[in-house]
Amino acid sequence: MTENKPEMTPTLETAAEIRADLHQALVETEDAIAAAAAGRFLEWAEDVQKALTHLHFSFHDHIEVAEGVDGKDGLYDEVLDREPRLRQAVLTLKGEHPAILAAIHEPYHRLKERKPDEFIPYEEIRDSITAALARITKHRMKGADLVWETYYVDLGGLD
Repeated sequence: MTENKPEMTPTLETAAEIRADLHQALVETEDAIAAAAAGRFLEWAEDVQKALTHLHFSFHDHIEVAEGVDGKDGLYDEVLDREPRLRQAVLTLKGEHPAILAAIHEPYHRLKERKPDEFIPYEEIRDSITAALARITKHRMKGADLVWETYYVDLGGLD
């Protein structure tokens, strides 16, 4: 039996591109925190901040395509037009956005705003960022399920 699958919409295509960039930002951030920090804290902290900056902008792009500009005409609106039954899933995903952004910002600002002679245990920063990465990964999984239920399209994990 052949299943009719809807075509990719422009919004869905943009979401797939953003999803790929967000995946890359996740990988870069994990690589940055996994690098040696002992004996090279300042260099490590700079690399982590760069990775978190990319992660922030990628996640912000995700929010913009999901929620739309000014909260209108985003992927979530398209989902609800097609499948109103998924309202709670959309509200859940949308509700996760502020907490995830805060989880990205907290370690970034902790590193950026430290005093020159202040030592911050890098294990704490790693734990904080690892928790943020896990939240984003789970969020991406829920988003993939939402898209599948709406469009019967798998946006994929990797190219």
